[in-house]
Parts: sequence; structure tokens; C-alpha cells
Amino acid sequence: MAEKGVNVKIVRLSRVFGPTMLESDSKASSQFIKNALRGEDIVLKSEGKQFFSYTYVADAVGAMLYVLLNGECGVPYNISNSACNVHLRDFAAYCAETCGKKVVFDLPTETERKGFSIAQQAILDNERLRTMGWEPKYTMKDAVERTIQILQS
Repeated sequence: MAEKGVNVKIVRLSRVFGPTMLESDSKASSQFIKNALRGEDIVLKSEGKQFFSYTYVADAVGAMLYVLLNGECGVPYNISNSACNVHLRDFAAYCAETCGKKVVFDLPTETERKGFSIAQQAILDNERLRTMGWEPKYTMKDAVERTIQILQS
């Protein structure tokens, strides 16, 4: 970067979701949204205690543009929304409730559990970005409702 004289802005994204997801997306958040859209209950194969930072796609894009225009070169910025730091079961519940469905817990056998992700927490602190003046626009509830509304139309 400094050696070649290149100005670089660095962002680190949390788990981004929204209506721009690919049909082939296999992330849990995308599966919850797709299940809700199909009118199906959302089946969790865990207790849903995993705690993650999520960001609605419009907030993520806005934050990246904000860093591009206002950020310092070579300084990393975490893009997340503390209003969207939720347990996996709560993300599932927002999706289910938006479509009048419910969350069903189908806890895995020991053999099934071996193939699952072991990540239990992934929270990104966006303090550096917020102190620059950037604020996300969407709550988790608003973002899930907006995603489902856009995909239904």
C-alpha cells in the first residue's frame, strides 16, 4: 500500500442480508427468509444461541460508500449495525413472524452436529465508523420486513 503509493480503504463486513441474496445462497439467514416466503415454518437444527452481527444490504452499501468518501487510507472499518446483533433464533423469529409462521426446534443428533458450524459468536464493533458520523438506517425488524416485502413483489 504505502510502498506502491496506493490509497486503500478497508472495510470488514458483518453478515449481510437482504433481497439481493442469490437463490443458491445457503447461509442460515437466507434460508430463513426463503422458508418464510414459501409459507413454511422455520426449522432450527440448534437452540439458536449463536450471536452474530448482521447488516441489512442497504446499510452495508451506505457504509462502504461512507468509508470510501470519508475514511482514512489503510485504516480498517467494521461494517455492522448494533441494532442487528441478534441470536440466530431471533433472526429466525423475525422471518417467521413477518410471514405468520413459527420457529420449530429440531435438535440434531450427535452425528449431525459434527457437520455443523461451531461458531457461537461473531460481533463486529462499528465504533470507528460511528464516531465518523455514519449511522445505520434499519432495525432488524424493519430490515427483515423490507426484505420479505421486496421479494414478495
